[in-house]
Amino acid sequence: MLIAQLKKETNIAEYILYMWQIEDIIRSYKFDLDLIDEQVVAKYPQPYEVKVKIKQWYAELIDIMQSEGIEKHGHLSYIIEDIKGLGILHQTLLTTIQDKEHKNNYEVAKIHIAELMQRGDGKYINEIDACLTGLYGLMLLRLKNKPVSDPTRVSMECISKFLAHLVAQYNKLKTGQLKLSEEQNN
Repeated sequence: MLIAQLKKETNIAEYILYMWQIEDIIRSYKFDLDLIDEQVVAKYPQPYEVKVKIKQWYAELIDIMQSEGIEKHGHLSYIIEDIKGLGILHQTLLTTIQDKEHKNNYEVAKIHIAELMQRGDGKYINEIDACLTGLYGLMLLRLKNKPVSDPTRVSMECISKFLAHLVAQYNKLKTGQLKLSEEQNN
């Protein structure tokens, strides 16, 4: 909960990846709140009152995941909305605003994104979803101490750079520093 709040405020991509990890933790404990409390929440270096709030947060996530029918796979609907929003911002930066740095980063990452989209066989909401899924897969490989091939490493570095700029522009949008009305001549 605390980490999620901080990540949501500072880096929406990291927030989404973190929430996917939380969804997987909940699934791995088979939605058993007592087990999550004992094995996960209890290990947080926080005072009792904060741990109570964290347990409540997990309980709320469990309820939402069950009500949305994503016990086995899928993502929380509000996370999907964040991904859609990032996709809209991505397209806006390419077309309406014509952000040169974003376009350059996208051109470099486009071939890697296309490969992810192709491997996804239509399961991704948009290109941003494919990028985040690729990064999540890389994170899981690293957590399991599995080797990462050079082509995968290079691909994910390009995608990371692309997403980093998108996140920076998202943060500017949130604080009113990015003006979407500044349409350029197309």
